[in-house]
Amino acid sequence: MILVGTDVLHWIAQGRRLFRSAHQNRRTVVTRKFYLTLILFSVFVPTYGAPATAPADPLNRLNPRSTVTAFLQACHQHDYDKAAQYLDLSHISPRRQPEEGPALARDLESLLNSASRFDVLRLSQDPQGNLGDDPDPTIEHVTEVSSNDQQFTIELHRNETAKGPAIWLFSASTVAKIPQLMPVSSTESQIEARLPRFLVTKELLETPLWKWIALLMIGFVLFAVFRMLVHLFNSLLRSLATRIKRTGAIAWIRAIIDPLLVLLTVILFRILEEAITPAALMRLYIGRVLLLVIVYSFAWGLTNLLDSLIVRFDRTLNQRQRIVSRSIVYLGRRTLKTVIWIFAVTLVLDNWGFNMTTVIAGLGVGGIAIALAAQQTIANVFGGVSVVGDAPVMVGDFGSFGGVVGTVEDIGLRSTRVRTLNRTIMSIPNSAFAGMNLENYAVRDKILYNPTFAIKRATPKEQIRRLVQGLREVLEKDKMIEIGPSPVRISAYSAASFTVEIFSYVLTADIDEFYKHQAELYLAIDEVVASTGVELA
Repeated sequence: MILVGTDVLHWIAQGRRLFRSAHQNRRTVVTRKFYLTLILFSVFVPTYGAPATAPADPLNRLNPRSTVTAFLQACHQHDYDKAAQYLDLSHISPRRQPEEGPALARDLESLLNSASRFDVLRLSQDPQGNLGDDPDPTIEHVTEVSSNDQQFTIELHRNETAKGPAIWLFSASTVAKIPQLMPVSSTESQIEARLPRFLVTKELLETPLWKWIALLMIGFVLFAVFRMLVHLFNSLLRSLATRIKRTGAIAWIRAIIDPLLVLLTVILFRILEEAITPAALMRLYIGRVLLLVIVYSFAWGLTNLLDSLIVRFDRTLNQRQRIVSRSIVYLGRRTLKTVIWIFAVTLVLDNWGFNMTTVIAGLGVGGIAIALAAQQTIANVFGGVSVVGDAPVMVGDFGSFGGVVGTVEDIGLRSTRVRTLNRTIMSIPNSAFAGMNLENYAVRDKILYNPTFAIKRATPKEQIRRLVQGLREVLEKDKMIEIGPSPVRISAYSAASFTVEIFSYVLTADIDEFYKHQAELYLAIDEVVASTGVELA
C-alpha cells in the first residue's frame, strides 16, 4: 500500500505539472480532462485492475525460486504447518501428514542451512523451471547436500493442479530421503566450542550471532582494502599519465578501475561467506545485496565509460561546435545514463522477485499521457537536434532568421536566442527555427556591391558611354573588387531617366571593412559622374 500511495502522489504531482503546462499553452478543457483520464488509468489500472498479473497461488509456488524463498520465510516465522505445504507429502498417509509434515519441513530447513553452496538466487524464476539441469523438465535441482557420508540432490517437482497453474513442491523422493540425511548427532565446530555461549546460541535469521559479527568484520576489512586499492591504483594511473603520451588509454582504465575493484571485493566476500556458512535465508538476503552491488558496479562502469567517450568527442570539436553542441550532447549523455540506471534497477527488482510487467505497463500508459502533454516540448528538442546536426548556423553567427536580423547567442534544448540589431533578445522555439529560411551572413566569402542610380534621359549618349566606361575602369583598377563580364550596365529605361547598375563583389567577409570600401567607391563614382558631365535624375 505504501508503494501504491507513493505512485499515486507521484502521478498527481505530474498531473498538476501537465495541467499547468496545458494552461500556459491555452489548451482546451477537454484536452486537460483527456490527460487526467490517461494519468488515472496509468495509476489505477496496473495496480488494481489487472487480475491476470496477480499471483494465482496464494503460497507463491509458481516458480522454483519463489517456492524455496517462501518456504524459508515460513520457516523463519516458525510456521512449519505452512512450510509443510511446500513439500510433496503424497507418499505419506493423509492421517500422518499433519504430524510429520511440519517435522520434515524443520529438518529440510536444517539441511538447506548446512549446504554451504546453496544459493536461492541461482534458481530459475521461469514457471517452466531450468530445462537444462535435468532430463526431466518437471524436475529442478536445488542444491547438493552431504550428510552421514551420503551425497544427495534436493529437488523440486512441478505438479499439475486440477484448477489453476502448475505449482512447484519439494519432490516426494527428496522428502522421503530427509530423515536419512539428518545427522545422527550435532557437533559444534572448533570455533564455536571456544566462543562465549551467547554468541553461539543467540540467532538472527537462523544464523548464530558470531557469524553475523564475522561477516560484518569481513565486510569492514574488505571495504578498507578496497579504499586502499583505489587510492593505490589512482596514484599509479596519475604517475603513468605524466610519463606516457597515450592519455586516452589511461582515461579508459581510470573509468573502470573502481567498478572492477568493487567486483573483486564482492567475489572475495562471497568466497569467505561460503566458509562461514550462514543460514539459507540469510544467504538469500546477502545474495540480494551483493546482486545490487554487482549491478551497481556494472552501471557505474558504463556511465564512467560514457563520460570518457563524451569528453573525447568534445575534444574533437572546435570551439564554435563545442558551444553549439553542448546542450544536445549533454542531453544525450543524461538520457543514456538514465536508460542505463533504469535498466539496472529493473534487473535488480526482477531478480528480487518483483513483478516488473505491471510496472512497465504503467510506465507505458503514463508515458503516452506525458508525450501528449509535452508534444510541443519534444518537438522543440528534436528541432534543436536537427539545428545542431545540420549546423546551418552556430553560436556567434550573424544573419537573417525568418526576417529577424541578429546574432545567435545560444541554441538551447527548447529555443534559440537571437540578439537583434535593437540589442533585444528574441527567443525562437526550435521547432519553428528549424523550419525557417536561415540566411547566415557569417559564412559568406565576399559581399555583393550592387548600387544603382538614375541619370537624365536628355543626357547625350556619348556622355553616357563615357560614364559606363569610366566606372568600369574604376572597378577594374580596384584590387578589392571582383567583376564579371559586364559590371556596369544600363538596367532600366523610363520617360525621364536611364538607370545605371553596378554589379560586383567586394573581396572581404568583414562587414565593417566592406562599409569603409563602399564609401570610397561612392566617392570614386561621384568623381566619374562629375568628370563626364552627366546629370543625375
